[in-house]
Order: sequence, then structure tokens, then C-alpha cells
Amino acid sequence: MLGLRVLSALIGIPIALLFVFVGGLPFAIAVALLALIGLWELTQKFEGRGIRIVKEVAFPCVGAAVLGTHWVRHEYWLHLLVAIWWAGIFGSMLFHIVKSSDSSSESSGERASSVASTVFAIAYLSLFALLVLLRDFEVSVSERPYPIGRDLILLTITSVWFTDSVAFFLGRAFGKEPLAPQVSPGKTLEGSVAGTLSGFITAWLFAWALISFGSEVTSQVWLSLARPVPFTLLALALGTMGQIGDLGKSVLKRSLGVKDFGSIIPGHGGVLDRFDSLLATTPIVYLYARWLLS
Repeated sequence: MLGLRVLSALIGIPIALLFVFVGGLPFAIAVALLALIGLWELTQKFEGRGIRIVKEVAFPCVGAAVLGTHWVRHEYWLHLLVAIWWAGIFGSMLFHIVKSSDSSSESSGERASSVASTVFAIAYLSLFALLVLLRDFEVSVSERPYPIGRDLILLTITSVWFTDSVAFFLGRAFGKEPLAPQVSPGKTLEGSVAGTLSGFITAWLFAWALISFGSEVTSQVWLSLARPVPFTLLALALGTMGQIGDLGKSVLKRSLGVKDFGSIIPGHGGVLDRFDSLLATTPIVYLYARWLLS
């Protein structure tokens, strides 16, 4: 298992970095594919427990959320999100209005659980759109655009990766106190603390490297971003929220009675098993950057 995890990382990391540096439509398409695969994983596991996610509504909504994010201007993104959520809520209701069902499904609340699960799936998987939104984020320096979103995506991925890796390895080696045994028995408090500290240190080292060794423009932008108090809070958030995202996914897996959401990434599981931490941290990084740089 450990060998597969390492091999997948050695193959996956260069591919991810390539798409991050290329950006634009290729990055948006790659993220959209990940989101749709993740939605398929979630749909299959829910259906295994007798809960129907309305695929006819969920897949178009998630695809539109991710790809639409690349094409709409940043100031109109909230409009897109509201439209997607509206379509998800009332589209899933309309599906059950026109679909016939027997009386037993009515009394068991099948339709209500289907609508709620569909809306949840759309909201959760639409968080992949924040990766596109963050990557497309640019600031103007001396009347020239600087792709700060590229740096921030790399910051998020690097910090989350170190958090997960250190928490996993040190937790296995030295962990004794369970962190959340009712949700994820294998995780330990010691591993969680070590992961949080590693994510915090990684974020600061990342910012220091760009300020010290980046171009003049890069240093200027990152001096604005890495203000001591706000960036310290962001670094702590990266170290903690990623783990909360992972535990949140474990809540779903525990309730659904599955070990992993999929097997597309050998040694890691499915898309949701690998990207859960990014879904929890990317919105925070985006809001932080918009707050300081807009």
C-alpha cells in the first residue's frame, strides 16, 4: 500500500504541476473531469445505500459550475453559483414531480432524501470550481497582470500535501491518542498536531522562498500577501482545515459503510479520497487573497 501511494505521487505530482503552470482552459477541463469523477464516486456509494442522487441534474450542474467559472468574470462568479444552486434545488424537485413512484417510496421519504442528497452533491463537488477561480486570479503590477493564482494553488497543494503526509507517517510511528475514533480510528492526536505544524511551517517557507528568491514583481506581491498576523492565521488554517475536510469525508464513508470512495488513484483511493483536503482549504486561500489584494 505504501509503495503504491509513493508511486502514485511520483506520477501524479508532475502531471498536476504541469496543469497548474499551464492554467487556462486545460486546467479548467482537468479540474472539471476530477469533479465529475468525484461526483460519480459519490453517486455510486449513495446508491449502494439506496439513496438516489439525480444524475440528470447533478452532472450538468457540477460541470457547468467548474467550466463556467473559467469563462465568467470574477465579479460575476457569485451569479453563476446562485444559478447552479437554484438549478440543482429545483431541478431535482422537478425530476421527482414528473417521475412516477410507488406509495412505499413516498412514505419512506425516498424523494426527500434524493433531493437533499442531490443538492449536497452539487454543493460539495462544485467546490472544485474554487480551484479554477483561484488559478485564474491575477493582480495588476505596474499595469501588467501577475498570475498570483498560480502561486496560491502551489501554496495550497504543497501545504496540504505536507500536512497529510506528516500526519500520516508520524501518526503511524508515534501516535497513541485517538483523534476521532468514532469517525476515523487510524488518526491520532499526535499525528494531527504534527501535520498542523508541518503545514504551518511549509506555508511560511513557501512565502519566504518566493519573497527571497522570486523576481522583483513576485517579491512585491508576496510581501503584500505574507503579512505576519494574517498569514500566520492562513498558515494555521491550511494545517487544520485540510484535516477537517479529511475527517468530514470520513463521516460520509463511515455512514455509507465504505473504506474508500473509489480506486482510480492506486494507494490513495478515489478522487474524493485524495482531494478532500483541497476542497476544504482552497476557498479559504481564495478569500484571503481577495481580501488582501483586491
